[in-house]
Amino acid sequence: MRLRRHKMGVDDFELLTIIGRGAFGEVRLCREKATSNVYAMKKLKKSEMLRRGQVEHVRAERNLLAEVDSAYIVMLYCSFQDDEFLYLVMEYLPGGDMMTLLMRKDTLTEDESSFYVAETILAIESIHKHTYIHRDIKPDNFSNSRHRSLTAIPEKCGQG
Repeated sequence: MRLRRHKMGVDDFELLTIIGRGAFGEVRLCREKATSNVYAMKKLKKSEMLRRGQVEHVRAERNLLAEVDSAYIVMLYCSFQDDEFLYLVMEYLPGGDMMTLLMRKDTLTEDESSFYVAETILAIESIHKHTYIHRDIKPDNFSNSRHRSLTAIPEKCGQG
């Protein structure tokens, strides 16, 4: 028996708390109604992407997330759009981003620093292996998964 494909939309999700804001919109915690699985939903305003000339970068980000299966790159569950917004539904990384970790801990030990630098290099290398360039490398764009490894959240990507 073949599975029927269902075109996903914002109505398939229960929108929960806002967990981040960016230049084009926000990221919300959401729960898929059919499965109760929890994700992070990035909601990007199309008019703002056009105004800032970032359409190709956002397209590259979406393509990278859709094409790449790597422990170092956040997983894309689905993407869809309506007249006003583009939505990227990604795995939720409950460990928070590196900036939050740095602010909370103030100082990292040498071992912690070495670990996170190595994880950052592996994440960037994983993006580069797929001929993409991460154009916005900063602590806010790297998150900790529940398994303590660092995961890149590609932003402002370009194909090399």
